[in-house]
Amino acid sequence: MSDDPYYRPDLAWIHHAGYSHHARNTGPGILRRLRAHGLGPGALVLDAGCGSGLLARQLVEAGYRVHGIDASPAMIDLARAEAPGAAFEVLALPTRRDAGEAGGLPAADAVVSTGHALNYLETREDIGLALGELARALRPGGLLAIDLMTERFRTTRDIAQVHGKVEDDWAILTRFSRPAPFRFDRHITVFRLAGGAWRRSDEWHRNLTFEADEALAILRENGVEARSCAAFGEEALPEGLVVIAGARR
Repeated sequence: MSDDPYYRPDLAWIHHAGYSHHARNTGPGILRRLRAHGLGPGALVLDAGCGSGLLARQLVEAGYRVHGIDASPAMIDLARAEAPGAAFEVLALPTRRDAGEAGGLPAADAVVSTGHALNYLETREDIGLALGELARALRPGGLLAIDLMTERFRTTRDIAQVHGKVEDDWAILTRFSRPAPFRFDRHITVFRLAGGAWRRSDEWHRNLTFEADEALAILRENGVEARSCAAFGEEALPEGLVVIAGARR
């Protein structure tokens, strides 16, 4: 994977400022799952693909210890300001290291991930490796709850529709494509007003779809019994985005 390919500073800030609804909407359902699983304040939650720390902040406010990881240094900078009570580090999946090893994932009582972070990985093999690492990072009895982009998300999206949003100090334009099997791409152009001048940046986000059945099989091989769900809680997710939730044996 190339260095810092996704969510450079301007897009990371715009995503935080204008697209926080997903993390905010999924937070209550994740908190309910943690409590229903018997994990109370003080339990360590690994937030994989933590973004700008919006979910981490909800977890910290509920009394959980949080360790957030993300491949984007700009997102980690925002997360440290958003949720100063959590620990964050720049770390890309798969780490190809054992849990607890230097450069690997920490052992955790729960693993959560929102925003289909695993679908941003370089290959579908990498997604499988990352799923295994997340499973093995769980302590016995630990809870896993993540979301994944499936083929249904890719095939039902109207790629002719261009997304645009304009605010006083930023604007975003996103175009979509399906250039290859399992591929769903976003070409994102952002403009941000900073220091009295507008600046433009472009990013090409390449997502790889992964089916729930594939993910469940990999998790099972790594000691986690899980099932697919429509959502983390009561929130409505886009069609084709599924939640995988379960526990380590």
